[in-house]
Amino acid sequence: MNIIQLFSLLDLKNDQILEFSSEDYIRMEKKINFEKKVNPEIDSNTSENLITALKNYKEELLFVMSNRVFFNFFTHNNFSEDYFSNDNLIVSDEKIKHFITLFLAEDLISFFSLKLSKSWYHYLEELDFLLDLKTYFPEEVIYKMASLVFSKLDFAISQLRVLSSNDISSISYIQHKTFYYLLSHFATIELDRKMSNLLSLVIKFYEKKTNILFFTCVVKSMAFYNDFNGNITKILIQNRDAVSKFKDDAGNDKVDTATSLVIAVVCVVIFFLLIKCS
Repeated sequence: MNIIQLFSLLDLKNDQILEFSSEDYIRMEKKINFEKKVNPEIDSNTSENLITALKNYKEELLFVMSNRVFFNFFTHNNFSEDYFSNDNLIVSDEKIKHFITLFLAEDLISFFSLKLSKSWYHYLEELDFLLDLKTYFPEEVIYKMASLVFSKLDFAISQLRVLSSNDISSISYIQHKTFYYLLSHFATIELDRKMSNLLSLVIKFYEKKTNILFFTCVVKSMAFYNDFNGNITKILIQNRDAVSKFKDDAGNDKVDTATSLVIAVVCVVIFFLLIKCS
């Protein structure tokens, strides 16, 4: 349990944070001791950290408690925006980074890893919203998150290289546009190269008409990747438009041929792009 969960469990109000007095601390400690008897997840370290945060990091705590994305992420809730009010509270990026380093970094990584591993659309979307706040994350947290996301892409590429059936259950997440939103937060030249590798593999399955519905979704979703060097995204959008046109005009042999030609040309572009990135 982290300090955000504990604060919420104690049913304390956000507007109390800046006004906490000595008497409030005493009452809170009594409440924590009572909750410990019925909730084994509450450990002494978390309760001590919450008291420290209330004494020395009031504004930072209020900022996190009042931010919908942060609060829902750390408490595993899904409250709407109407539930929150930050009253235009402004806290510097560095202060929030320090606060997260002290109290929330471990859960930030572990919750991120867990939700990413599930590969569910709504989890990927939640993580994308979370990464919009990465300006508040310590560098080591961002590095670990990037590594986790890259590993997810590497796994999909490795699976596609050996895929011999229609069983795509282990990589179903590559059909979701939210996965490419996630990747875009960490765009680099190396990631652009990985995306080129993924696209070339996906096109092979598409041209073989293997699980065509799934790979059509993949091609369309890949267009939501925002690349590093400005070349890959253009190619991804061309592919999305090509398969979309083919779907809209299904049964038209001329369109089928045109689509194949577009994809073939794109494959050639990818080949030269890979050489350029090498």
